[in-house]
Amino acid sequence: MPLDRPLGELGIDSLTAAQLSVEVEERAGLTIPLERFLGDETIGQLLAQAGESAA
Repeated sequence: MPLDRPLGELGIDSLTAAQLSVEVEERAGLTIPLERFLGDETIGQLLAQAGESAA
């Protein structure tokens, strides 16, 4: 899965986005709204922002 490809282009549906949001919160303690998994953001962008939030 390319880090520079928008998540919305990867075929993620709302159920998968909800599961990802919960999984990230449980494993990493980071709250990422499910809407962000459905939009134009890339995995790289989400990871960069998650790193900033954790710092």
